[in-house]
Amino acid sequence: MQTLRKIISITALFAGSLLLLGTTANPAHAEVIDRIQINRAGDEAEIKIQFVTRVQFLRQVMLKNGDIRLYFNLLELDAADKRQVQQRRDSPPSNLVTPFTLTYPEIDSSMTISFGKELSSYHIRPGNDGRSISFFTPIVASAGKAGMTTPEPEVISPAEPVKPVITPPSNLSANELNELAAKQLMDNASAMQSSGLLRAQAAMLRKLVALPPNKQTQAALITLAKLHEQLGEFDKARENYVSYVTLYPKAKDLKQAQDNLARMIMAAYAAKKSVPEKIVVEDKLMTFGGFSQYYYRGLAQIDNRFPVVSSANITDQSHLVSSLDITSMKRTASTETRWVLRDTFTASLLKGASSNNFLDVAFVEQATNDQSYYYGLGRKTGSSGGVPSRYDGAWLGHNFNDAWKISGAVGQPSRIAGSTEEAKTFAAINLALTRQSGEWSGNTYLASQRVGKFIDRRVVGVEANLDTSKSNHTVQAEYDTLFKTLNFGSLQSNWTTATDDNYTLLLDHRRSPTLQVTNALIRELPTQTVAGLGVSQNTLLANALNTTPITNQLSVGMTHPYSPRVKFGGDIRISNTTAYEGNDTLNSTTAVLVRKIFPSARATTYSAQVIGNNLFFDNDLGIASASLTNASTYSSKSLSFSQVATFKKDWRLDLSLSLFAQSNVLASDGDVSSISPNLKISYRSSTKQNFEFGAGLQQFHNTSPSLDSRTRRKFFNLGYRWDFQ
Repeated sequence: MQTLRKIISITALFAGSLLLLGTTANPAHAEVIDRIQINRAGDEAEIKIQFVTRVQFLRQVMLKNGDIRLYFNLLELDAADKRQVQQRRDSPPSNLVTPFTLTYPEIDSSMTISFGKELSSYHIRPGNDGRSISFFTPIVASAGKAGMTTPEPEVISPAEPVKPVITPPSNLSANELNELAAKQLMDNASAMQSSGLLRAQAAMLRKLVALPPNKQTQAALITLAKLHEQLGEFDKARENYVSYVTLYPKAKDLKQAQDNLARMIMAAYAAKKSVPEKIVVEDKLMTFGGFSQYYYRGLAQIDNRFPVVSSANITDQSHLVSSLDITSMKRTASTETRWVLRDTFTASLLKGASSNNFLDVAFVEQATNDQSYYYGLGRKTGSSGGVPSRYDGAWLGHNFNDAWKISGAVGQPSRIAGSTEEAKTFAAINLALTRQSGEWSGNTYLASQRVGKFIDRRVVGVEANLDTSKSNHTVQAEYDTLFKTLNFGSLQSNWTTATDDNYTLLLDHRRSPTLQVTNALIRELPTQTVAGLGVSQNTLLANALNTTPITNQLSVGMTHPYSPRVKFGGDIRISNTTAYEGNDTLNSTTAVLVRKIFPSARATTYSAQVIGNNLFFDNDLGIASASLTNASTYSSKSLSFSQVATFKKDWRLDLSLSLFAQSNVLASDGDVSSISPNLKISYRSSTKQNFEFGAGLQQFHNTSPSLDSRTRRKFFNLGYRWDFQ
């Protein structure tokens, strides 16, 4: 009861703070990263990046300074949406991994994971929920502080059969000395094998492969891999098999080594169970996060040459964006309590333009140390299980055992501040099954939402995932029992080969936006309500179906490493969206006009990328891409190039150039072309402060039989971020 009273009092104080901040749900700043969780998976650390939307992982590349760029598609948000602001998230406190920072979006729409140093080993996989990406890396040596034991180094006993060291002649060259040392180590390793001293043999072979390349290296490397496999050290075996297939692509036993590698990856995953890291805190409050401020300014010059010659200069952007991201955590002998707040305030400096506040997340959550129960209250982003993408409410969960857990949530979907949209309430329950790699896992859920006296949506859904050593497959489907139709169905797959080839597949069918009764409202009439329509539930259902288009999408892609410094990638995306039909409140003339404004749309996009690192500078990343789109109403072409270079560790320069041209099918719609160069300079003065300056130019040219207009827009931003922990 004492703990409960503390939570209630803290929550009341928290809610009061939110009222002072303003609980605006204005989508002016759409954030994509939900949370970062660090798990322990055997001898590896899993960094799980959770998103607020479904994502499709495409490819990755690492810079020499340890910055890793992740490329992915946002499947429910527009990556080019100008409402998105750059997010920087620091890693939560951890003894498992080196502190890192996430930055999204970068100038090339990627995400950066920055460790500040080059990693010797890592691998990346899509999450098993379709809304996350998992990054695996060996646990840092200091992990023993978190309660883990560090294996003691192997010591070769004097009794072990080591052949006497032969003193080499003094007139040998460095290469000859290297070969002689390698031969001596191989002979000693063979002697230990015959005596059954496998760990001592492994120690000798590790010394051998650490020497400069020699005649013994290939045999020693494959022998060491098989030896680790025999000892049950699957991660070490995997690392050696990877080195072997990379260094000796023409080896006679390459196919066998690749098969062994695949088996080791599977064995390593099967031997692990990913569990959240336990940070020992002796009943004290830990607080970490960041505060940032950025000023944005844009100037536009518009020149019309036809039909009337005119010119205008306007300031179309001038605002200061302040963001706070703070997490406090307190751990006792039995529980862990978290308070999370993420808020963005945009102060407009333009006359007549209002400022706004966007409260993204604000909640308090408590869990037992064994994770058997957890519960929370506040504003939270939903990720799966039928809950809204952002809602105000309460949630509760219980883990029956390592495999089964149940959770539920109730509340209201967040609304735009000042909106006259009717308030909605929802309730959802979710049953999840967690399994080991190579087995199916997933969850099933029931959710219901009401608006006034009407049922807004009532759904049953299933999300299933199969995670193997070479692939990840996620299936999602949701059926609306109120409308008696499929709301969405999706299959997402990723395959990775031993040579680091990556293949992706997406099949997606969905109602967009999500099917609900309130879709029947005419959005141009903000005061319109479901009750005010004065029609029956059946009429509401029919109108909502007509006004909710269906989008089908097929996407395939691949990435191939041509060399350690160059990768090639390509994607094909085919999509089709049905027309907006309107509802029975529209007369026939208006309905025809609506279908002309929102017709059915078909589009096929082909894209190709070339990714290179350490090409022009010692530590750089360059990406050249091209895309071609053929759609039912237009065709477009685009070319882009981006370059990232890091200087003297603390300075980073980002450059980009994009060219775009679009031709519309109807001559009256005209053509559009644009060119946009951009740059960004970042300086990190310490591990806590970062300063940034960005500038760019956008030049548009619109032409049609009735228009000839040119727009030249210049913009810049300047800001800083302070991280605390």
